[in-house]
Amino acid sequence: MSTNKIVAIIMAVVVLVAFLSILPTILSSTTTAAAAAETDYPDVEAIIKLLPLVSVIGGVGIAGLIAFVAAKK
Repeated sequence: MSTNKIVAIIMAVVVLVAFLSILPTILSSTTTAAAAAETDYPDVEAIIKLLPLVSVIGGVGIAGLIAFVAAKK
């Protein structure tokens, strides 16, 4: 295994840990935003509460992509 692959896999882990460290902030912000929405439409609150799921998919996807590209080369 070359040094570039090892560095890329370490970077993927760093990206994943960095993303997971800001996840509590994302969760609390979306909870606050959903409570502050105060609209007559419950769908707005539901969409706001889906944002952490989208961000998790993005963060894990980026870390996975970095690791996949490193393993492929």
